[in-house]
Amino acid sequence: MVTITTVLRTFISRFLLAILILLAFPLIILMMVFPERIRYKSRLLFWGMNVVYWGVISIMRLSFIPVSYIEEDAHSAHKEPVIFVANHQSAIDVPLLGRLARGKPHIWLAREELMQWKLLRWILPRLAVVVDVNSRQKAMGSMLRLVRLVKGKDIDVMIFPEGARYPDDKMHPFYGGFVVLAKLLKRPVVPVCILGVNKVYPPDTFWMYHHPVKVIVGKPMVLQEKETDDAFKDRVYRWFVEQVES
Repeated sequence: MVTITTVLRTFISRFLLAILILLAFPLIILMMVFPERIRYKSRLLFWGMNVVYWGVISIMRLSFIPVSYIEEDAHSAHKEPVIFVANHQSAIDVPLLGRLARGKPHIWLAREELMQWKLLRWILPRLAVVVDVNSRQKAMGSMLRLVRLVKGKDIDVMIFPEGARYPDDKMHPFYGGFVVLAKLLKRPVVPVCILGVNKVYPPDTFWMYHHPVKVIVGKPMVLQEKETDDAFKDRVYRWFVEQVES
């Protein structure tokens, strides 16, 4: 049910978000101007992106939506490049996950269907490697391109392995792309379970509702020497199921 409080929260948050987008416009221009060979080396660009991520989270908190981060590995700041893997419930997942890069260069793996949106068609290829999950050949080509972009560089990778948004409080089967990257890049996978954001801003709705949001950052997981790809994918998936069920 839409209450007066919900209406006020929504319009205040939308107003603040519009201001944030205007302030971020120079950052968008830089994204367009910087060629790929230097884009992922620019600390200025990713520092600006981190400010935008924090801005969105701050808007949520100013709208009296509690947002908390819980790190299972309290001593790990993930100084080495990692692969962040998260469940996907809402568009707000992007800044919630992106904030964990802490201003470091990072690149997203994005589904090709997002290119249907005109604005994203313009911006997405500058920040993400777009993958067609319906074509195994094209998907593998995208993975190899991502490997070429980040191998040997201090660049984090951000992935939503469910491949789509699911606001039903359930975990859905994972695509195995993050396992391929973990093998080729020899990097740990950091699981990130985002809870409650689907209640705040459900897909296909205008309103922003009050509900606590929790972001659980798991300990890094490493593909073991004799562990199969499917076994590693299942091990990461089970961690998410445990967080959701608990």
